[in-house]
Amino acid sequence: MLFAGRPRRMAGLLLALAGLLSTAPALAVSFLPWENVRAYYEAFEFGGITRTVGFLVPANPAPKSPALIVLHYNLGPSATMANLTEVGEFARDKGAFVILPEAHDLTWSHAPNDTDPTDDVGYLNALIDNLVARYPIDPKRIYMTGYSQGGNMTVRFACEHPEKIAAGAVIAATMRKSLKRVCAPSLPTPMMFFNGTADDQVPYSVGLISLQRDLTGVGALPAQDAAKYWSEVNQCPGTTTRSNLPTPVADGTSVYVDRYTDCPAGRGTEIYTIVEGGHNWPGSLDFVPRTGLTTQNIRANDEMWNFFLRFSR
Repeated sequence: MLFAGRPRRMAGLLLALAGLLSTAPALAVSFLPWENVRAYYEAFEFGGITRTVGFLVPANPAPKSPALIVLHYNLGPSATMANLTEVGEFARDKGAFVILPEAHDLTWSHAPNDTDPTDDVGYLNALIDNLVARYPIDPKRIYMTGYSQGGNMTVRFACEHPEKIAAGAVIAATMRKSLKRVCAPSLPTPMMFFNGTADDQVPYSVGLISLQRDLTGVGALPAQDAAKYWSEVNQCPGTTTRSNLPTPVADGTSVYVDRYTDCPAGRGTEIYTIVEGGHNWPGSLDFVPRTGLTTQNIRANDEMWNFFLRFSR
């Protein structure tokens, strides 16, 4: 069975699918319930624009709780993103504040050559300051992750405001070439990537699709090159250790991880390669076949949390 080993949330599948099949920002999607977790929305104004921010919060948070900021894919409402990725478990099991900000018109301005003038970097920076002032969040343990366009936005934020996050996890995205040309982080930021070799939206390596995107100005680094860039930011040596992970589920995928070794204390870079994996969040429901295979041999949630635990600002 594809999902053997842990219970699946079919309600989440239906909600996620409904959210993806409709691109209307006004679509009302409810957060799936999680035990001992409060789910709600807040309005946040920045730059003259009022935006929606979703919250999944422990019912009894600790005085200095970690926080995970989760950035949605293009046109993905916060609840659909949460239901798809099951990030509510971070609030339930890890005591973390899970923050799901929505971009204006649900599209992130994630590259420096975007024609959209919306200041999403400033928005996220101001939101973090606001959250730290109002909630019992540990400012030294704020992490950021994103899927697809949200992954690109995570990388851009790490370029411009690394002081605000302790580490990042990028899923089904790499790094825009236009961003690499101007990225000058003032601090190193531990970073991990999850990329599928059969991702037809974010090519894993150089090929015809990536060359076509270069010509249209939306080119991105190959996955391994993006990881190498952040290893250099983190002043890690160029050597890596590769581990082939077990494949308990026969779903057509396998996974290996490259870790940059001997990084200075408080720094790190890793990349998980999902062989035959598509444009998906590893371990999530395989909700839209057109995005390719979704591996069940790892869960991005588990791997990223183990990575985050190693780092604080």
